[in-house]
Amino acid sequence: MSIPTASYESIAHDYSSAIEWMGYLGVKVTSGRTTHYKRVIEYWKNAYKGAPENEVKVAFPDFVSSMFEINEFIDIYNAFKNEPVEKLASIRDKLTKGVNGPVNSVDETPKTTTARNFIFETLMAARSHHPHRGVSAILDAESDTAISINNKMLWVECKRITSLTKIESNIKIASSKLENILTQKRGSRHRGIVAIDVTKILNPNDHLFVQNNDLMLLESTDRMMEKFIGEHSNQWEKVYARRSKKVIGTVIYFSFMATSEARNLLVRIGQWAVNPRLNARNSDSLLLQSFVHALQVSKF
Repeated sequence: MSIPTASYESIAHDYSSAIEWMGYLGVKVTSGRTTHYKRVIEYWKNAYKGAPENEVKVAFPDFVSSMFEINEFIDIYNAFKNEPVEKLASIRDKLTKGVNGPVNSVDETPKTTTARNFIFETLMAARSHHPHRGVSAILDAESDTAISINNKMLWVECKRITSLTKIESNIKIASSKLENILTQKRGSRHRGIVAIDVTKILNPNDHLFVQNNDLMLLESTDRMMEKFIGEHSNQWEKVYARRSKKVIGTVIYFSFMATSEARNLLVRIGQWAVNPRLNARNSDSLLLQSFVHALQVSKF
């Protein structure tokens, strides 16, 4: 089993297309971190082949960080590039805010997390947008994003969580917002789910994750996800016990750059999982099964 990869030249091309598309939407991309990433990938797509070792060592951390961010923008572009511009007002607004912030995520402070928070909301929408599989992001959602699947509407509140001590408080805020939305919706079509990005908990210093080969990378990230849910799901279950039964579970996400030594490749590892609420109704469990299948994620 191998991890899908692309050449740096291909990534540079796709990122240039993503930047052009964002500009077409009306997102200002002439300065800031997106422009920095473009300079980095345009230089290193060729320079890495013959750069002196000392230059590589100095530049490598910035290159790794930039590659991580670049891939997220490419994912968003690939999900929505074929949608009419007039349908993407909310995506444009999130990207307009999301292109700000510090260049490297490791330099974030509590006051500068807003930009990447919006990128996570947009990434969640992108991950959920697969019309050919019968699941689509609702692009004018009242919540952070929402998903149409099996004639149901799944409202989503997103949180990037930076420490273990903040899990419960973030889940409280997100699920409370969902409950408020759900009380305003009539009928049985509406459900809610909380999506959390725990990258900062698992890799606070943006370290490169190294394994011998692709299989070991994939297996280790599966174990990491299973361990995280096993150790911390009690925190969101405690909150959900006081919430509407229409809040039916949690999406957990983390992502980081890694090296598969067998192929000497820098790769991005992203792991998504769905953790259904304890004692969920059978119909809600079936809905989440469809969600897992459509998004091609794991269920724990």
